[in-house]
Amino acid sequence: MPGEGILFILVGPSGAGKNTLMKRVQEQLGDLPQLATATTRERREGEQEGREHQFVSRDQFQRLIDTNALIEFQPVHLGDLYGTPRKTVEDALNAGRDLVADIEFLGASKIHEEFSPNTVLIFVTPSNLDILAQRIRQRGNITPEALADRLERVKFEMTFAPKCDYLILNDIVEPAAEHLRQIVVSERLRRRGGHFDHFREVTPPVFHASVTALLRFEDKLLLWGDSTCKHLPTFPITDHSRLPHEVLQQKISQTLGREVDIDAISDKRFDFVAPHHVAMATIPHDVYLYFYYKCTYRSAFPEDIPGWEWEPLSALNLPATLYELTLTSP
Repeated sequence: MPGEGILFILVGPSGAGKNTLMKRVQEQLGDLPQLATATTRERREGEQEGREHQFVSRDQFQRLIDTNALIEFQPVHLGDLYGTPRKTVEDALNAGRDLVADIEFLGASKIHEEFSPNTVLIFVTPSNLDILAQRIRQRGNITPEALADRLERVKFEMTFAPKCDYLILNDIVEPAAEHLRQIVVSERLRRRGGHFDHFREVTPPVFHASVTALLRFEDKLLLWGDSTCKHLPTFPITDHSRLPHEVLQQKISQTLGREVDIDAISDKRFDFVAPHHVAMATIPHDVYLYFYYKCTYRSAFPEDIPGWEWEPLSALNLPATLYELTLTSP
């Protein structure tokens, strides 16, 4: 059984600033080393072997897989492989040492499954996803293909946010780094019986997520509700262990009585489809995530259905992003 060590895993899209926050907090605390994950990608300027990563060849990586030396491993960007060394994690946790790591969401999920009592999942993202591309470009030395690959993953990655313990909005580095520091200190005190004298405990937020169907026919969208209030078909996700698109398909089938297909582009790296648009809002202690999917019926569009109504796009006061999204072809 693992000891009292804690593994703080930062999860989130490329360009969210996970490594920047990590380094700021490491400087402040002094006792939170980074978990060096194994990777086949080239070393970047400023990186040090064994600090951020263990840089290995593909043959070496395969030997790690074959000997069960990795807790998890994933292809991330353009085929680069990343994996979490089992011995490093087990040794630290058993010795009561804490680690911090930047691990992509599929790998973080597997680590959490195996070391749940010792793992804290922290999702990091800007409040506006549109700035991710700008941040990635600012790093330099990235090809258009690599940029497109990272941006394609964002919508997949955002669906992992409700499964995390905390959310950090990294719009401005200083307050975001302080938020991370407070999370680390709070978890240490909470798990090891310390006191919160002169320190305000950070309470994990409540995640509220919902899925919305954009069902279009010609120049109309399907709305539902009563005569006084009609809105896009939106359903809460009450079980965050479920995939959002599965929730949407089930809810639509139950309420509409018809099966629908989601017109999203899938990715062979994932066992689910991504939402077409993600919106987010936060208030103290509450996080709201909205996943929008373009959908079509599996048969011809039906006759009038009680409680449902086709509304012209021109009559709907949709946000510009959603309006443009509904105009694009599947």
